[in-house]
Amino acid sequence: MIKKIKKKIQKGPKATYAVPMVMALTALYGPRREGKDFRHLLEGADDIRSALQLHLGQSLILADRPLSMAEYLSWGFKSRPARLAEMFSNSGILPMGPAAGQDDLEGKPRLGILPLVALVQEREIDDFSERLAEDLAEVSRVTFQNTIYPALGLIPGYDLLLYSPPCPSQGLNHAIEALNAFLKEAFEQAAVPFPGPFSSIPESALAAIPLKEPCTK
Repeated sequence: MIKKIKKKIQKGPKATYAVPMVMALTALYGPRREGKDFRHLLEGADDIRSALQLHLGQSLILADRPLSMAEYLSWGFKSRPARLAEMFSNSGILPMGPAAGQDDLEGKPRLGILPLVALVQEREIDDFSERLAEDLAEVSRVTFQNTIYPALGLIPGYDLLLYSPPCPSQGLNHAIEALNAFLKEAFEQAAVPFPGPFSSIPESALAAIPLKEPCTK
């Protein structure tokens, strides 16, 4: 996936590219690792965005709340990153609207998909691609967790946030696979029965998402 970004981006003297990205995450509450619907408006979204920018070294547009898989699948703009950059690069925040109705997953973990768009200049493509292969460094990780924990109503040391690092949207299934491994380990450590993994997203839905688009901002 990372090599594809390097290969497919056509360099220009002052080109800027909108790169659609996602994070897969889930919030577990209490020692029983209870699942609650955390996919609501993120207070302090600007601070969360700043923490992720520290990790990626690029300007970002961040969704103001995580989406369910159904919401992400029905979100037409997931395949139009350049349009999102044109509309929301000044604010840096992507308004997703109110969350959909309640689901029937009482007590079970929920999958959250947090969309973001990286705005990458041509001369920084190689450095950006290398960063996509890395986990969050300690400073970025602590800053991110310190901002997103209160936004999700999580208590450090009691509740638990599991997440994959930002990745290209086409790689969402790989992120979900990594999240599933973290999820299983968390339940095993808590000696709580594992409720099972999150389902993957249809590859046909991901194939329509570009790796990048040239944009003006």
